[in-house]
Amino acid sequence: MPIPLPSGWFPRLLFRFCFLSAVLLVGVVLLAPLLDDGTSPTEGVGRMLGLFARDATLRRTAVASAVGLAVSAVVFFRPSSRFLSRGRQPQPPQAPPPPTIAGA
Repeated sequence: MPIPLPSGWFPRLLFRFCFLSAVLLVGVVLLAPLLDDGTSPTEGVGRMLGLFARDATLRRTAVASAVGLAVSAVVFFRPSSRFLSRGRQPQPPQAPPPPTIAGA
């Protein structure tokens, strides 16, 4: 029994989720040094913000992960061409040219 293809909304949802996650991750990397006040908080979001602001290895890893998420979104969850070309009509297939050689 053939497996039916998923409808168009689920791959689009995954595409947007992956891409939004990548954008948020880069946003945290860019905004953390601006929002860090230099103190060492002991708990909560301030501790994570301080870690992103002061640790270069974590920032590099986060940016690389964001690039990986964006590439994964484009490669695996890209909306198919039938959803992108709503206004154009599909062109009928053209017949192959007649053979010019004799064969068996």
